[in-house]
Amino acid sequence: MTVERVAPERIVNYAFLLGGVTALIFGVILLIRQEEAVGLLVLLLGLWWLIQGAFLVFSVFIDREDMWWKLIIGIIGLSAGIVVLANPVETGEFLGSALAFVLGAMGLLTGIVAVVGGFRGGGLGSILFGVISGAIGILVMVYPQDSFDVLVTIVAIMLIVQGLVAAYLAIAAK
Repeated sequence: MTVERVAPERIVNYAFLLGGVTALIFGVILLIRQEEAVGLLVLLLGLWWLIQGAFLVFSVFIDREDMWWKLIIGIIGLSAGIVVLANPVETGEFLGSALAFVLGAMGLLTGIVAVVGGFRGGGLGSILFGVISGAIGILVMVYPQDSFDVLVTIVAIMLIVQGLVAAYLAIAAK
C-alpha cells in the first residue's frame, strides 16, 4: 500500500478554494439572512468572551505572572460573555449601533482634519473630501442602526466577491 503525496502548491490551491467557498457561503448567508447571521455572530462573540474569560481565570492557578491582570480581564470576559449570551438580541442591537456611532465619529473627525488640511494648503479636493466625510460621519452617528445594516450589506458583498475571486484563482492555478 502506497501513500500518494500531495504537492504543497496543490494544498495551497485547495486552501484558497476552501477559503473562497467559505467566504462565498458566509457572504450569501449574511446578505440573505442578515438579522440571523448577525445574531449568530453575537452569540459566537458571547461564547468567545465567556471561554476566554474562563481560561484567563483558570490560568491564574497555573502561572502567577500578571495574576491580577489575568484575573480582572478574565472576570470582565466572563461577565461580558454571560451578558451577551443572556441578552443576544439587545446586545446585537447595541453593538451594531455602537460600532456605527464609532465609525461615524471617525468619519466626522476625518472630515474635520481634511477641511483644516485643505485650508492649510491641501486645496479644494481636501476640503471637498472633508465636507463629504464629515457629512457621512454625521449621518452615520444620527442613524446608527440603518448605517449598521448598510455596513453589514457591504461586508456581505465583499465576502461574496472575495469568495468568487479566491475560488477562481484556486481553480485557474490547477
